[in-house]
Amino acid sequence: MKGTKTRSVNTLGMFDLFKGIGMATVILSHTAEGYALNVGGGLSATTFLIFIYREALMSAFYIASGYGFRKRSVGKCVQQQLRGILPPFLYTALATAGLHLVLHHHFFGSWEVAVAESERVLAGFLLGLPHTSDYFGLSIFSCGPMWYLLTLAVGWIILDILFNAFPERYIPCAVAVTAVLGWGTCLVWELPFCLSQGMTVVPYLYIGHILKKRRWLEQPRLPWLFPAAAVCMAIAAAGSILSGTTDNMSMGEWTLGPVGIFVNGVIGLWIVSLFVRLSTRVENPVTHFLEGVGRRSLNIFCLHTVELTAVPWYLFAARFAANPLVGLLAQYVLRCCIIAAGCLLLELRKRITPPRAQKTRLER
Repeated sequence: MKGTKTRSVNTLGMFDLFKGIGMATVILSHTAEGYALNVGGGLSATTFLIFIYREALMSAFYIASGYGFRKRSVGKCVQQQLRGILPPFLYTALATAGLHLVLHHHFFGSWEVAVAESERVLAGFLLGLPHTSDYFGLSIFSCGPMWYLLTLAVGWIILDILFNAFPERYIPCAVAVTAVLGWGTCLVWELPFCLSQGMTVVPYLYIGHILKKRRWLEQPRLPWLFPAAAVCMAIAAAGSILSGTTDNMSMGEWTLGPVGIFVNGVIGLWIVSLFVRLSTRVENPVTHFLEGVGRRSLNIFCLHTVELTAVPWYLFAARFAANPLVGLLAQYVLRCCIIAAGCLLLELRKRITPPRAQKTRLER
């Protein structure tokens, strides 16, 4: 087992523990958004969870993905991203719109309204909107958490274009300019398919690429990383306190402007480094379970999108207005059970699908 752990430092599987903890935190944060958990003195546990999720975890997810980046032709990069994102994205879109239609009719009793609302949900997926926006004179819903996958694909393609267009010594400047342009377009209008947000995550993907290229994770420690991350966390916290809000990548909102993009990148790098080193040193049933969650992160992410967007959880939260903590825990457990059941069904389907059919799909 120790040998296996040591080898995992040089594979993408080394991020499984981080992804497992990250997915659990993301689901918890989305659940907490429906409850006001005031702890006194104007402080809110809900705000703290959202701060952790938005200011640190999101950048860390992109950095982990950027670890696998390598330069290739733009055409091959586009093809790779479309092949990887389109199937889960389209399946999730159809499942979300269908379940939304059924549940909306069940709870509110009108097929006409249910169809209209579900059309807005499906349109949000087809346009790839990261948040509810007005298009063609209509208010169209967002594609939910699937904006992350779209942003990831757009960011990969843009970074590949930069590597093909500029000598390597100019890449850091090109990455920085791209991120600033992405931030600027978020202020002006909402581009479809998460194009603006895709530009803002390019620095994170590039950091992941540098992380692998310079073999930082293979070094015993990086003396400069924690002090730099501590300073950046203090800056991010100060920005949130002064502004009364947190960064929101899907909305294109940064409390510190473009500076916040790079501040969060340093924080995300420290988080990734911390959990990768933890995964090589700590081994117990809990870490094994979380690593299993991390290996299924794509399925969990898609299923979470379906239930988060289609299920009217606000009706559930309304029942616990007097006991928000009880409601949060109950909803979190219920949500996790739904996602776990969905994962089991997906894995069962994969097992009973004939190998020949799986091979045919891969060849296509």
